[in-house]
Amino acid sequence: MQTPTYADIHNRYRSLTNRTVRPNNATGFLENNQHVIDIARSLFLSSLMWLALAVIVYTVYSMVAGVR
Repeated sequence: MQTPTYADIHNRYRSLTNRTVRPNNATGFLENNQHVIDIARSLFLSSLMWLALAVIVYTVYSMVAGVR
């Protein structure tokens, strides 16, 4: 994963602040919060992967400890 450069962040901020004000409707709300939805989805998937890793490590540890 590449980190954004300062120019990318600056341009994104300027494009967000230069938007015209529109009334909040369902589509505009989802359009403006698309990044929040992406972050929430990434956190959820990351949590599922950490949970799966913990279950696998615990299972292997239980099998190894049970043998002794």
